[in-house]
Amino acid sequence: MQNTLELKTKPESKFRKEMRNFKKNKSIVWFLVPAMLLVAFFGYLPMFGILFAFKEQVTPNNWFYDLLTSKYTFQHIAAIAQEDVLIALKNTLIISLSKLVIFFPLTILFAILLAEIKRPKISKFILFVMCLPNFLSWPVTIGIWDNLVGYNGLITTSLLKIGLIDSQVSLFASSFKFMVVFLTVWKGLGWGSIFFYSAIMSIDKEYYEAATIDGANKIQKIRYLTIPGILPVIALQLVLNITYILDAGFDQVYSMLELVKQDTYDQQILGTFIFNEAMTKTNLSFGVAMGVINGTLALLLMLFGNKLVKKRLGTSLW
Repeated sequence: MQNTLELKTKPESKFRKEMRNFKKNKSIVWFLVPAMLLVAFFGYLPMFGILFAFKEQVTPNNWFYDLLTSKYTFQHIAAIAQEDVLIALKNTLIISLSKLVIFFPLTILFAILLAEIKRPKISKFILFVMCLPNFLSWPVTIGIWDNLVGYNGLITTSLLKIGLIDSQVSLFASSFKFMVVFLTVWKGLGWGSIFFYSAIMSIDKEYYEAATIDGANKIQKIRYLTIPGILPVIALQLVLNITYILDAGFDQVYSMLELVKQDTYDQQILGTFIFNEAMTKTNLSFGVAMGVINGTLALLLMLFGNKLVKKRLGTSLW
C-alpha cells in the first residue's frame, strides 16, 4: 500500500510534462515551424562554412568541391599571429574601448538629464530630435560630416581663411579614430539612451516624493534611486558592449576608409581586414579562420562580462 502511494505521488518527469504541454497547445506550436525553418536555414546551415577555416585552400568559384577534397590544416589559425592582424586588433581595441568609456556613460547621463526635465513633452521632443541621426545610414552621415570637416569642408575652409589652421586638412585623415568615436556619439547618443530613459520612467514616482520629504537633493536621488533603479538595464547593455568589443563598427569604419582614399593599412580593424582577406584577396579560408577566432573570443567576452557585471553590480543576464 505504501509503495502504491509513493508511485502515485511521484513527480512528473520534465519530458512527459513538455509532451503534455505540446499536445495541449499543438495548434499553436505549428505556427513556430516557419520560424524554426528560417533559423535552421539561415542560422545553423551556414555554420558548415566553419570548415573553410581548416581547409588548405578554398576558392569562391569551387568552394563545394574544395570543401570535400582539400586537406585539413591548421595553418590559417596559426597565421592569425601575423603583423597585419595585430595592427587590426590594436585599432579595434582602441576604438571599441574608447566607445565603451565615452559613449556608454554618455547615454546614461543623457537619459538622466532628460528625466530631470519636468515637462514630459519637452523631454520627449528632445529625445526625438536626438534620435533622428540614427535613421541616417553611415555613408550619408559620413558624407554630411565630410562636407563640414573634410578637405574642402565648410568648417575646414572657414578655419583656413581666418588663419586658425595653416593648411587644408581633413579630420577623417588626420584624426581617424577620433572621428570614429565622435560620429558614433553624434549618431547614436539619442537612440542609445532610449533604454535607460524608459527604465527611469518606469521607476515609481512615490520613491522620489518620499526622498524629497526626507530632504534628499537631486544628486542624492540620482545616486540612491535612479542608478539602482536602472541597474539591470545598465548590466544588460554593459554585457552586450563587452561582448562586441572586437566589433568596432564595420559599416562605419569601412565607409570612412573608402572616403579617405589613401593607404589605410594602419587604420584597419578586424572587420574590414576579414572582409578584405575573404572578398578582395579571395583568401576565403584565412578570412573564415579569423571569423571563427573572433566569434570564439566574443563568446568568452560575453561570459567574462556577465561574471564581471554580476560581481561588481550584483546583477547579470543569468
